[in-house]
Amino acid sequence: MVVVDGDLHSSHWKTVFTNAVSLDLDWNETATSAKLEICGMSGTLTTNFTTVTSNYLWQVFTEDVPTEEDVYALTLTYYINGTQIVESMTSHLAVVKGAFGMADVNTLSTSPKWSKITGNVVIPYDSSFSEAATNALTSQLVIAKQGGLVETNTFPDTVGYYGWKLANSEWGYGTFELSLTFPETAAEALMASLTRQMAGTVLIVRQKIKF
Repeated sequence: MVVVDGDLHSSHWKTVFTNAVSLDLDWNETATSAKLEICGMSGTLTTNFTTVTSNYLWQVFTEDVPTEEDVYALTLTYYINGTQIVESMTSHLAVVKGAFGMADVNTLSTSPKWSKITGNVVIPYDSSFSEAATNALTSQLVIAKQGGLVETNTFPDTVGYYGWKLANSEWGYGTFELSLTFPETAAEALMASLTRQMAGTVLIVRQKIKF
């Protein structure tokens, strides 16, 4: 029996469930070549096709389960004579550990695991998080570093994943306030506060003075 998800806005359509993904290429009849770019937080994979190709097997990772989570933008571009673009299509897929078996559930709301981050983060967004956002058409995620950068991300859909690249970025360390909203609805903003501490060991040396 095969489970079919008929909701085109479901997160299932944007989630990877196997370490190798078969990508169907609906080749443009006028194209003479094509380029596939798969861009994630950890890097970019580029594959060129010089002949008509109907399928490409993307090896996402080699292990049975992923060691890291990521969000990928897949862009397929068709060319004539190698330079003239005739068509370009983009989709997004996310790798999350919970899609590969039992997910760890932490029911303690005061646990530091909910608020501390160390590297790149995959952030899910879904209008089902709020009953008042049922009829939402778009969503927006704002990330603001206390005393620093502010980033506003507007999505043309209401379900998906955002890859927040922290490693080797200008975000640095500190406290970050996240706000998820669904414009044109009565839904209140969903808020979260996250902290990224500098890696390494901190030694505090105190000198005892006698009077």
